[in-house]
Amino acid sequence: METILCGGKTEVKLSDGIQAVSGGLNISEKRLALKQIFRKIFERHPEIFGTNFLHYTFDCATTIYCVDGAYKGGEKKLEETLQQSDFTEEEWKTISRILRRQKTFFKIILSANGVVYADRPNAMAEKNRQELVRVVETVTSESLNTNTYLQYGSQTFPMREQPMMKPDATSEIRFGFDKAVRLAEGTDGVPEIVMSIDTKQSPFVAATSVMKFMCSKFSEAKGRGVEAPGASGDQRGRGGCGGDRRGGHGGHRQDPRDQRRRSRSRSPIERSSVDYNDAEVQEMQDAFQRGNEEKLFGKIQDSLKGFFLEPSHLPKDKNRNITVMKLTPGNANTTKFELNVGEGKTEQVSVADYFLNHHHYKIKFPLLPLVVSGRLRNLSFTPIELLTIVPGQRIKIQKMSATVQSSMTGQNATLPREHTRRIMEILKYHLKIEGNRHLAAFGVNVAMEPIQMPAMILAPAQMTFGGASVVFPPPGSVQFRPRNGARFWRPARVNNVAVIGFDGVRIDLDHFCNRLHSTCQRNGLDMRNRPQEWIKLQMNSSDTARLKGEMQQLLREQVSIVIGITSEKKPDVHDIMKYFEAGIGLQTFQIHDRTAECFMREQGGAQTVDNVMRKLNLKLGGINFNVDPVNMYEHKVICNNIGGMKKKLFEKVQFVGFEMTHGSSRTLYDKAQGQFDGEPTIVGCGYSLSSPTELGGYNFLQERNEYKLKNLDSHFKTCLDQYKKATGSLPETVVIFRTGAGEGDFKRVQEEVEEMQGVCRRIGGSKPPKLVVVVVQKTSHTRIFPKEIMGHKAYEQNVKSGTMIDSRITNSGREEFILVSQSALIGTVRPVKYSVIANAPEWSKNEISNLAYVLAFGHQVSYQPPAVPHVLYAAENLAKRGRNNYLQHKKLGELSKSIKKVLDEHRDLLDAEESQLDSVLVADITASMNKMAVKNKNFWA
Repeated sequence: METILCGGKTEVKLSDGIQAVSGGLNISEKRLALKQIFRKIFERHPEIFGTNFLHYTFDCATTIYCVDGAYKGGEKKLEETLQQSDFTEEEWKTISRILRRQKTFFKIILSANGVVYADRPNAMAEKNRQELVRVVETVTSESLNTNTYLQYGSQTFPMREQPMMKPDATSEIRFGFDKAVRLAEGTDGVPEIVMSIDTKQSPFVAATSVMKFMCSKFSEAKGRGVEAPGASGDQRGRGGCGGDRRGGHGGHRQDPRDQRRRSRSRSPIERSSVDYNDAEVQEMQDAFQRGNEEKLFGKIQDSLKGFFLEPSHLPKDKNRNITVMKLTPGNANTTKFELNVGEGKTEQVSVADYFLNHHHYKIKFPLLPLVVSGRLRNLSFTPIELLTIVPGQRIKIQKMSATVQSSMTGQNATLPREHTRRIMEILKYHLKIEGNRHLAAFGVNVAMEPIQMPAMILAPAQMTFGGASVVFPPPGSVQFRPRNGARFWRPARVNNVAVIGFDGVRIDLDHFCNRLHSTCQRNGLDMRNRPQEWIKLQMNSSDTARLKGEMQQLLREQVSIVIGITSEKKPDVHDIMKYFEAGIGLQTFQIHDRTAECFMREQGGAQTVDNVMRKLNLKLGGINFNVDPVNMYEHKVICNNIGGMKKKLFEKVQFVGFEMTHGSSRTLYDKAQGQFDGEPTIVGCGYSLSSPTELGGYNFLQERNEYKLKNLDSHFKTCLDQYKKATGSLPETVVIFRTGAGEGDFKRVQEEVEEMQGVCRRIGGSKPPKLVVVVVQKTSHTRIFPKEIMGHKAYEQNVKSGTMIDSRITNSGREEFILVSQSALIGTVRPVKYSVIANAPEWSKNEISNLAYVLAFGHQVSYQPPAVPHVLYAAENLAKRGRNNYLQHKKLGELSKSIKKVLDEHRDLLDAEESQLDSVLVADITASMNKMAVKNKNFWA
């Protein structure tokens, strides 16, 4: 079913959203509107559809599935037009939430498009089984297509349930779940459809006034905690948000149309109950007027940016929500615009005067900034006091406060016993599986009990420290420690060290340097300079120009690392140091003053000192330990030919990891706004060198939301070149672990494989390296539980590290396995799914799964394995570092220089597609951010 929104200058396919407008339509609102439209079509044509609505299921986008024989329309195309008069008032209320214009109608085109087979042999044909899975996915979601649920892709959040908790006055954490349907390998190789349910929790912005939101953020920035309201208040709102930036005449606009004529038809301002404190607002207004809190108000602006807001001074006859673009630098009295007064004449009018004359409203706090929405040539300005935050908006990770982030873990983590209970509740009360007439009509039977199957426990790696000291992890937790007196496998060589005390931190730098020097020597580091020769500096953390200059000079003086000591645990100077590290090429290490004190104590703090030394040795080019597979573990033979296995899986083998982080969905360089507004996709790459645990790495930028690895000709070649530089020859085999790709992205990954194979052929000649490419899904919906959940603690209730499953629930037709590498410390452990996309050396699934588990132990900072192989963990940290460096590049004004340089050199792209301009910009920014990035050291540790 194709649904077209008509009434403006252009027609818009609702299944595509509104592509031309940043922000787009709210997915949940659009789904409900489309379902309402389909139901109306169904009611109008009983001769085609019959009268039993249960015989149909609609994916709320373009596809309707029906029971065989229910549809009587044949091959004939049905075309229909619907408008407001065709719907009841209640029905139109649902539809109007996605509309910007009053005189809007819909064109619907519907035609038969094929048959989906549910029985063999046609059911297992490639195209049919994809549609069969979609049928089951759609019909099992029918109960969720109401205004009591918010849906984000496969994730669903019930809005009638109370929030799990409210971390602060402006946010709330809500319970939800993730549902996925796929075709699994099944019992004895007979494919079967499997539905995975996983619990979710997500932070949402509370339904408050914008004034209260800003006051809360102001107090938070001032270091004053704002007490969150109790979780008993009804926060349901209307179940979602909608709208975009077009047509939302929320404030006054730079608009050539006659504003006075339009304002006469509007209803008076509806003054809702005030939820903020006037005294707090006055304090914030005074601070804004003083003009010395630009940084603070910049943070408030960033936290508001992109939110949907509802104006209280406009009628509710259509969607008039606005999207926050920014805050004005001036207030309602000083911010003016050109108002069309008729007959081609305009006059300058202030926002305060406009609202007084046109809305008969005197702004209560006229000295505060205004909310700006719209586009560059058609801006709207709205007073903060007339705006409320539309409920149902999730808080993106970039906007989460420290309080919200901490609330998302720990106390809210559910243990397996509770986790399984919640899943049963989801099946029963939300998906309504029991007695579901819709499922029965389609012949879908959902088993309420989880799937049971055998699992393997893989053997851990053995770790070798200096002096051939070998450590075997204990069974269960697999947490290990080096033997007493054992040194690092390869201690670093250190020329000189610079220590900077920031902002008058109260640490005796001479004493600290003496103790750090002796600790380094005890751990075997080759210290070339005495601590008396180390460079000690005191510096203001806000003096970025001096910090950059000092680091450049220290590099010339052959200093190996700069250690910064601060009184804050995560200060701004941390990110600034890391930014200069990549641009200048000098290692940095920021520590808290209490961490520094641990080195200076006679007793206590040994664990902290040990953690610092592990990171420090890596940053300086050392290796803490090496990893190998074991031939025996717990008195059992694991491998009969361990020498052959090591040679096959580790000798002349390079390991590479690629990780992606994605920014906003907006175009990076917005030509209409004249600014670089979005965030690019950041790719982190980690790779092994002369030994499996000697790592190098780098990061680079791509166009926003670009899920395919780009420019592999140069980026993948860098990995191979660095390996050859370290070992003297190219690897014979390259094992690539790649995240950021879902099951629908495997075709895209296959294109990457072909590009990397091309690189191997070009530089390898007649003997190019062979590729093993594995897609790693860290956020798989699948959870694994012991058959009998015992105990009360996380490590008692969860499956053990090394648990591996490679049948029954893995995807049919693919080489896959599901592995738990990490030990559970809190909550329910999340398994990782591995899908083998390329396997030129023809390694077995057993070999690849054991290799992945052994490499997880290669993470050098921790003495127990993380969830993924070490090169992938390094790539993840590199991607995070790349994002932080990008934000610093922007904050320090370097981004503007990059944009000006590119625009001056590529003026032809100003008239081209924005994506072409984005491509050139990200390449230039990557180069300027990583001029001297250290490729052969673990600088991300």
